[in-house]
Amino acid sequence: MIILIFLIRGVIMIYKFLTKVVFVTTLLFSSQIFAVTASDIENANPEGQTVEFWVQYSDERLDFMKARAERFEAETGIKDNITYKGHYGKVQSAMMTSAGTPDQADVARGYGNAAADMYQIGAAMDQSILANSKKWGVSQDDIDDWGANWTVGFSGYFDGNPKLLHEVGKSIEVVYYNKDWLNELGLSEPKTPAEFAEAACAATNSTFSGSVGDAASLGYEIDTDASNFAAWVFAHGGDVFDYDAGQYILNGPAAVAAMEFIQGMANQGCAQVTRDKYADQQYLGLGTNLFALGSTSGITYFQNAIEDGYNGNWEISAVPHTTSEPVMNLYGGGLIMGNTGNADKMVAAYQWMKYITNTENSAVWSTESGYGFVRTSSADHPLIVAKRNDLPQYNTSLGLIQYGKGEPSVPAYYSVRGEIEKAYAAIINGDDIMSTLNSLNDEANAILADAIEE
Repeated sequence: MIILIFLIRGVIMIYKFLTKVVFVTTLLFSSQIFAVTASDIENANPEGQTVEFWVQYSDERLDFMKARAERFEAETGIKDNITYKGHYGKVQSAMMTSAGTPDQADVARGYGNAAADMYQIGAAMDQSILANSKKWGVSQDDIDDWGANWTVGFSGYFDGNPKLLHEVGKSIEVVYYNKDWLNELGLSEPKTPAEFAEAACAATNSTFSGSVGDAASLGYEIDTDASNFAAWVFAHGGDVFDYDAGQYILNGPAAVAAMEFIQGMANQGCAQVTRDKYADQQYLGLGTNLFALGSTSGITYFQNAIEDGYNGNWEISAVPHTTSEPVMNLYGGGLIMGNTGNADKMVAAYQWMKYITNTENSAVWSTESGYGFVRTSSADHPLIVAKRNDLPQYNTSLGLIQYGKGEPSVPAYYSVRGEIEKAYAAIINGDDIMSTLNSLNDEANAILADAIEE
């Protein structure tokens, strides 16, 4: 058995090595990689270009974005060809495997960690060369209007602090809850983890008067996504990554405290791993789950589930916290510029990126998608004002963004997220917290070290 394990590991190492050799060779022999200069950008002509844009959404959000693209083409003559590529991981994989070839997209949706992975191997470029262009770049007024959303796109993990992400929308991890049921229990919106656990257990041991169907009552159905894990760690005053040390700290005191809190609820039967994808939305809508933790980008989906289910009052709140103020997990896929080496197409793509995040379109995208807007000036847009009034939960979500804190934008975080999810589920199901987190942290740092290995 031991010999077999070593043989398997050897095969894996050889595969990794050959993969790197092939990929690096592709990059070295491609004239497209790292070929564009500031002068090329200044002298580029974006007129009549077609921008290939790869996205992760296939629902009405795709239709919304395509409608914006049609207006963009009518106004600029630049066509935006938007293609659904699958979830974020598949978009990232497609960008990385097509790097240095004519098949690579000009723009892709992705998170900061995906941009870091792409940048490291030459699939994404530092957008500063475009932002700083006198002819095609952005004004200081625009930068001021973006505010913190402008600086998020810079990555201090790499030399030169490159701008790898152009923000298009923000969301945060919040608590969705059945307000009618909480009122029946005689409880208020939980502010601390202890209050959250009390309410979750009270709900588990009761039945909501407006529930639909025959599912058993449950306080909290947990989506074991890494962002959920990070949300609870942040709420306990900690972090998942130490940028100064360049290391994961998934076994830090706050992570231990957060997992003790989660496992404690599970041990009492008041919380469990979600039964299926989006089951937390489904059962909260039916009135058989009291709480769910999810992105504010899903606010419409929760709203629809509730209207189709118990059809009563619901709210969102900050994640219950031990800190004096909330600490919210803030995220949102931005726009990554593909390093195609074609200055004309890059400038065309950048005009699209600026267009879709201007004051008007930032407001439109926010109200249509549920994401928070990225331009300060969008706050006064009639669409935003109307949605604030029509949907109080949306208004609440916008107010919580100020407490945002992000997950790590470092290479290979996508792989680490998968490991976090497995460890998180294991802890909920009863595995030893400290040993599980120690193993998780070791594995996460090993993945990171392998990703940044020269």
